[in-house]
Amino acid sequence: MQLDFELTEEDYINYNLYHVKKSPSIKRSILFQRIFGPIVFMIAPFIAVKVSEPPLLFWLFMFGITSIIWITFYPKYANWEIKTRAKKMLQEGNNENMFDKRSLILTEEGIKETSSIANSKINWDKIISLDETDDYIYIYISSISAYIIPKRVFKDKTEQKLFIGELSKQIND
Repeated sequence: MQLDFELTEEDYINYNLYHVKKSPSIKRSILFQRIFGPIVFMIAPFIAVKVSEPPLLFWLFMFGITSIIWITFYPKYANWEIKTRAKKMLQEGNNENMFDKRSLILTEEGIKETSSIANSKINWDKIISLDETDDYIYIYISSISAYIIPKRVFKDKTEQKLFIGELSKQIND
């Protein structure tokens, strides 16, 4: 089975967002940052009261509200930051080849990818996992790298199911 498609900047950014949600180390880091901010905000009133006139209750209230806002909105901020960094990385140097036309071919031995600048092949036993979202299929070939397949490239749901079935069969054999 062969798929011909092009990736977009949005596809790459969505992959990064998905990967961050999947990665245990990044999830721990985001959780730590989400919790560490309010801890600092709860210590800050005791410092602020020593260097300013408002009473401790005022500072506890102000930093308490700040903590609630931080806990509530930090995940959205983290997603925004990931998107921003991914866009900046794409602007560093020439990354046009990431968005060239490519063909992904499922063979008996594995997956073969061809594009205007490279050909690659990975054997079925080297594939780590197959992940599926509403809009994408990710075929992980390492803990940080995957083939990104937008579901929009399929003619219909039948072709999509056939492709996923073939992948699953080969990966699980």
